Amino acid sequence: MSGPLFQLSYSAVAAFNRCRKQYWFRKLSGLPPPPPVPTVPGCLGTGVHRAMKVLCETGDPETAARALDAYLRMPAHECVGPGTPAFDDAFQLFQRGCAAHDSIASEDRWAELDTWAPWPSRGVTVTARIDRVDRFADGHYQVVDWKTGRYDYDDQTDAQLDIGHLALRVSRRQIKHEAPVVAIGWNLRTGQQRVRRLTGGDAVGTMHYYAALAQKIQSTADFEATPGAGCTFCDWRERCAEAAEVDTAGDALFEDDGDEPFEGEVGDETA
Repeated sequence: MSGPLFQLSYSAVAAFNRCRKQYWFRKLSGLPPPPPVPTVPGCLGTGVHRAMKVLCETGDPETAARALDAYLRMPAHECVGPGTPAFDDAFQLFQRGCAAHDSIASEDRWAELDTWAPWPSRGVTVTARIDRVDRFADGHYQVVDWKTGRYDYDDQTDAQLDIGHLALRVSRRQIKHEAPVVAIGWNLRTGQQRVRRLTGGDAVGTMHYYAALAQKIQSTADFEATPGAGCTFCDWRERCAEAAEVDTAGDALFEDDGDEPFEGEVGDETA
């Protein structure tokens, strides 16, 4: 197949599956993205990930801690700045990250490896950023996706690990097809580890899944909105008419024209 490959990523697929209009805004509208609104979870997570990247690259906790401190002190990140509970929380998570780092006795390692998996005959390429990759003395590899939230969703973690594993196999072609790669979703807050042992056959399955989704997305003509709780976290909410209607739709959906205005409380016979 000639021409540019259709590009997919975990975040793009998640947007399409969650709300097709959100995908349209991000990928097809041509509109400039809204300026990001700093949030405590977002800034905290980004700061800790940056520190873990520096720690992986240098092996020096003090250098990584300085990088975290500098990020949290930025004026745009005042929601997690010094004196806030989130500031202390970030450093507690980083300390747990240092312990996690020390527990991985690898021969070599890479941080935030940006890579891709092209499939020219199917016209698709899948991109991914892997938080951490380790190679051990016996030649096997490990992929780590750091988590900092209070809750993890297994299906989302699995999808992120699968795409990270796929990209690793493409960028490190010396890994034998049958050799397993350990992929870990490692929550620094809870200590929980979601572990998957993935072979080359699993990477093939992942690629078939994304190729099928690429075909579906490319054949989609109606990118309708799916308003709901996810609208709260959508950067495009202010430009989406359907999202604006979520809070007021109940009156039109659930009341008959002849309904009397509700003034009493449940069980109040005088209402």
